[in-house]
Amino acid sequence: MIDKLSYEDILAISNELKKQSDIVKELATKRQISDLIDFASTVEGYSKFLENTVEINKDADNALNELKSQVKERLS
Repeated sequence: MIDKLSYEDILAISNELKKQSDIVKELATKRQISDLIDFASTVEGYSKFLENTVEINKDADNALNELKSQVKERLS
């Protein structure tokens, strides 16, 4: 969980951003609107950033859980 959003919620947002940026990019390319193509690419990059953030946070959660387990074992 990041702030009040679950990892699944963030990944759903990321996927929707990617999907919509692909649509915008396709339409902008047909009309040769380079600024809009750049914007859609930026949105796609943000979508990837969200995916990476979720993965990093999941890895951190796993590491913390492992550390907690080790501490409990040592204190037992």
